[in-house]
Order: sequence, then structure tokens, then C-alpha cells
Amino acid sequence: MRKYNFLNDIKVKHKLILVYLVCVVTPIIAINLIFYNNTVENVKVTYENYYRQSTEQVAKLMEKDLNFLIAQANKIYMDQQLYEMLDHDYESNLAFVETYNNYFKSYLYLHGESYPQINNMTIYTDNPTILNSAKVRKIDNEVRSSAWYKGVLSSLDKRYVWYGDQEVRGDQSVLTPVSVVQILNQYQGIDKYLKILKVDLYSGNIMELIRYENLRGQILIVDDDRLLFAGKLPEIDKDLADYLWMNQEEIVEGRINRYFNWKIINIMDHQDLELALQEPRIRIVLLTLMSLFLSSFIIFLIYRSFYQRLNALSEHVSTLDGGNFTSQFPGIQGKDEIGNLIRAYNRMVRKIKILITDVYEAKLQQVQIKLEKQQAELSALQSQIKPHYLFNTLESIRMKSLEKGETETAEIIKYLARSFRRILNFQQDFITVADELTSVREFLEIQKYRFGNEFEYEIDIEGPALPIKIPKLILQPIVENACIHGLEKSEYKGEIYLQIKIEGDKLHFIIQDNGIGIKEKKLKQILANLDSDEGLDGKMVGIKNIYQRLKLYYGTEFDLRIESKEGQGTLVQLLIPMEV
Repeated sequence: MRKYNFLNDIKVKHKLILVYLVCVVTPIIAINLIFYNNTVENVKVTYENYYRQSTEQVAKLMEKDLNFLIAQANKIYMDQQLYEMLDHDYESNLAFVETYNNYFKSYLYLHGESYPQINNMTIYTDNPTILNSAKVRKIDNEVRSSAWYKGVLSSLDKRYVWYGDQEVRGDQSVLTPVSVVQILNQYQGIDKYLKILKVDLYSGNIMELIRYENLRGQILIVDDDRLLFAGKLPEIDKDLADYLWMNQEEIVEGRINRYFNWKIINIMDHQDLELALQEPRIRIVLLTLMSLFLSSFIIFLIYRSFYQRLNALSEHVSTLDGGNFTSQFPGIQGKDEIGNLIRAYNRMVRKIKILITDVYEAKLQQVQIKLEKQQAELSALQSQIKPHYLFNTLESIRMKSLEKGETETAEIIKYLARSFRRILNFQQDFITVADELTSVREFLEIQKYRFGNEFEYEIDIEGPALPIKIPKLILQPIVENACIHGLEKSEYKGEIYLQIKIEGDKLHFIIQDNGIGIKEKKLKQILANLDSDEGLDGKMVGIKNIYQRLKLYYGTEFDLRIESKEGQGTLVQLLIPMEV
């Protein structure tokens, strides 16, 4: 819980504001933002689908017209009679005029200009016996220098799509003349003269298809990077590719006829999207404001309900610093937990006056008792350890005997008898490190007998430390706690490590086990109570007795440290002076 302690340093008012911002304002705004973003995405998808359907409709209608134009060109390309009429050498101009009026004029009208998709259809030939007319023309130098003528001759499939100069009309619409040019060379033997068919697309029909879609967006028809048709001339600062790249997020594309390889680009209008989003945006803002207002109003009522009483009680309690211990809280109490706290405070105030008198009168008696207690404290603490140690040792032997059902305990009882005799016979307060170490070894051998292969110990001692005198029974209770409370409940093999070394003018004792360890809260309680007059439970009385005895002998010249991690073990370090 240490990581949450910083919250205790924040005022209640600020905590409530923090809770309001984090748990009310932030979630409401976040949820509505998510809802708004989802709405925006849905509207965008709807508009994109709408534009896509429009684009597909234009592409479908336009592809139908273009396919018809190609079909007509193919039909003429396969007409053998037309080849024969164009390859014929006419005897006179009159003969050609009659043929033109009776055949060519009606033929080209019926196969081309009678359809709304075709603007004009013309056949070009280098037959010298024909005359230039509206539908059949002779290939002269002017024709040979034209771009469409050169293009069809260089085309691999003898069919060529030719684009004229782009035209921008008064209404800012853009159209480009488009022609399909076809060399008529299907039949061998009827190829005395060069024959070329030129079919001009009716551009107005395409413009009508573009205007048919009632959208505020912009429809462009392009071939690679060339703009062919547009309902409105786009504002292009550079080339068309840069313009399309800048508007790529608003573009819906469609393809037209693999032969023409045109692309329909439908650029969505932001104004349409903004108008569609305006209503849901207003609704979401109103919903957010209403949610914040309602939640804020309710929280304010609750906040005022208990913060005012807490603040008033806090200010009243602060008057205790001036010695006013008898003034009760006069404010509103209520029936909730805060009211219970106020009533408990008032009861406490009523009792304080009585307790002050009682405590003051008893203080003089306590001083006298404390002086007498200090005289007998050393012997009382030592006598407290002896039965405690004996009880734990006998209990260990008894448990082992019950578990094994054996009587071969003579050796271990011998260790116990020696240990018990040593405690009873020692009249002096100080013994050598060697004697203290003998008691520790006897206890550890008893524990090894009890645990068997599940227990090991190691003692590491510097030789010069053995004759140094120390207070008796300062190591054995620590080792006893390590075995009984540290290793007994562990699921793993128990290990005790004892090291004694000299550091400067002090002896350094290290006792370490790999047992279950001590909980952090319990360890804090142990360390806090070592130097107090309050008692500990039976499990830690030995440690406190050691601490109190060392304090009587050395004052503040010793150091007792306990470090433990739950599930990993405990480390006890003791430093005492080598001179008494």
C-alpha cells in the first residue's frame, strides 16, 4: 500500500475535484468523442458509397456508348462490299458521284451518324478516281500531315484513338474531341488502295452523362495524365497528377473500357460532408453538455453533503493545538459515517477531561514503578528466555518422536541436557563467543535431528573472535527463531548460515535463513516495537529481549538489523563493541 500513500497527502477537496475530472468529465468527453468519430466514419462511408455508385453508373453508361462505337467500327471493318467499292477504279467522276449518292452516303449515315454516340464518320483513301465529299475523302498532303493519320500508321494494331485540342466552354466545362481511326485492311486482294475509317465520338453525349449525376462533387475523365472531360475546369496550379495526389483522400475512381483505358475520377465535395456532419455534431455537443451538467449537479450535492462537515470538523480539531481539549464539535452531524465520526469525537472530548486528571495523578506513581522495573529488568528478561527456549526445544523433540515412532533420541536429549545445564549454571552475564557458539551448535544439531536431510547449516567464524566475551544467549534465540518460524513452514530444504567476524572494534554477527520470511507489515511492527514498552506476541519475544538487554549493556553503541522478504528468507545482522 506504500505506493498509494501519496493520496493521503492530498486535500479532500482536491481529491474530489480529481475524481470528478478523471471519473466523470474525462469518460463523458471520451465516450462522446468516440461516438462522434464513429458517426463521422459512418457518414464518410455513406458518402463514399454514394459517390462510388454514381461513378459506377457514369462508367457503365459511358462504357456502353464506347463499346457501341467500337462495335460499329468493327462492323465496318468486316464489310467486304465496302472494301470493293473503295478499291474500284471509277471510269468517270459521274460514276463515282452516282456510287457515292447511292451507296456511300446512306451507308455511312446508317452505320454511324444516325446514332447519338457518333458525331461524324469519314472514310479516307488514296484511290485517285474518287472525289472529295462529305463522307469519303481523298488522302492528300494535308491529311498525311495530320496527327491522327501519323498515329494510325504507327499503331501496331492499325487502330488508333486520337484526341483533339482540349476545349473549355463558357460554363467552365471541359471536353476533348475523340476519334477512333481504323485502317481497313481485312481482306487480301482488295487492298490496292489504302483505306482509313475515322469515327468522331459525340462529346456532348458524354457531357450529358456527367451532368446527369446530381452531385456537388467533381467528375473528371482522364486518359493517363491527360484531362479529357470535366463538368467544371478544376483549379490546377501544376499538372493533373499533382492535383489528383493532393485530393487523393476524396477521390473515387472507376475504369472505362479496356480499349480506351479511360479513368473516371469523382472528387467528393467537402461542403456536402460538412453539411451532413453538422446535425450529428450539434446533437453530440448538446448530449455532452447535458451529461456533464447533470453529473456535475449530482456530484456537487454529494460533495457539499460531506465535505462541508469534514472541513468544519478539521478546522475544529485544529484548535486542539491550543490546548482546548474539552470543546465539542457544534456543527451538523448527520446519520452517515461522518456523523458517526463527529459523535465519536464528541464522546472522546467528554472523556479527555477525566483522563487528563487520571493520567496526571498516576504519572508520579509510574515514575517510581519505572525505577524499580529497571532494577529487575535484566534478570526478568533473561528468565523469560529460558523457559521459552526450553519449551520450543522439547516441543521439537516431541514432534519428531511422534512422527518417527522411535526411541533413539538419547543423543539428542544429551544435547538438550547439556544446553539446559549450561543455562542453569551460568551465573555470569558475559560468556565467550566459543561458549555461545557451543549452545548454538547443540540447538542446530537438535534441529538437524528433527528435520533430517531437509535441513543444513553452516558456521563461518574468524578464530580471533572465539575468546571475546559477549552477553550470553544473544545468538541462540535468533537462530531458534530462524528454525522454528522461518524454516518449519517452508516447503523447501532449510538452510541456516551463521557468520562471526571482526570489523574494526566491533563484532559482526550474521544469521541468514531461506525460510518463509516475514511479511512487510509484520516486520515494520517488530522493528517499531523493539524499543517500546509494549509487548510482542510469543513468537518475537526472544528478539525483543535480546534488544532490551543489549540496550542496557551498550546503550546506543550496538546495531540490530532485520531484513526479510516474504517467501525468500530473513537476514539478521548484529554489531556489538568488543569492549564491555
